[in-house]
Amino acid sequence: MRVFKYHGTGNDFVLVENLNLSIEEEAKPELARKLCNRRLGVGADGMLLVEPSERSDVRFRYFNSDGSEAGMCGNGMRCFAKHVYDFSIVGSRCMRVETPSGEVEVCVVSSKGARADVRVNMGVPEFEPSKVPVMAEAEVLGMRLETPAGELEVSAVNTGVPHAVVFVEDVEAVDVETLGRAVRWHSVFPEGANVNFVQVVDGMLRVRTYERGVEAETPACGTGITACVAVALELGMIEGEEFKVLARGGELAVSVERGEGKMCLFLTGPAVRVFRAEVDALEGH
Repeated sequence: MRVFKYHGTGNDFVLVENLNLSIEEEAKPELARKLCNRRLGVGADGMLLVEPSERSDVRFRYFNSDGSEAGMCGNGMRCFAKHVYDFSIVGSRCMRVETPSGEVEVCVVSSKGARADVRVNMGVPEFEPSKVPVMAEAEVLGMRLETPAGELEVSAVNTGVPHAVVFVEDVEAVDVETLGRAVRWHSVFPEGANVNFVQVVDGMLRVRTYERGVEAETPACGTGITACVAVALELGMIEGEEFKVLARGGELAVSVERGEGKMCLFLTGPAVRVFRAEVDALEGH
């Protein structure tokens, strides 16, 4: 099986072309678990599948390393777009990509060699409780949650997948694994949530994320970074249209466009192709 290894600010992916749909649907979760295994497979946070689309230019599928499927992945989408552009699966830099969360507009700003800069329209963040989803009657900003690690103030939003956002004074001092796990599995989130810890410094955001489906901290999370900007804007913690966000894996940019009482967010950052290879054996995980 031919595979490609990519990363977006350290969030790494195995990409497989499934343009002839030879990989059967029921086999995809197990394939993801095996490919993403860091000892017995290629090793990655998730698997990207390139598939044909009947209504868009191409179809995006994303499976976490535990085999669960997510509707969207911001860092993965940038890597996906670089691949389909570089290998002429899509003929233009700007493309419409079908995802389980809806159609996404993506533009490859530049691509030279192994690296590209890609801008993704992340859409309008969703704060309605039923659409996050979160078990809250009305207000999803500043919820007080009791956890085994103590009480936390958490805000909820969906930016393609469910997110919890927690503002802290010092993001480097946070026990991301313990606190992230406590919120990720909290009963208030019926589908679970990615958990983001955010420090605001002079209008810049520093973010660390515990990812659902990976069940660990990852170097960066594109939908999570977008979620943090969305919540910070809603709470009036930041102002403007362009924001710099620093994750452990590197720097990303988020911009906002407003209209008709809503804000649409755009994520821009790098996508890097690390290698291409033939996988000979996948023995398990």
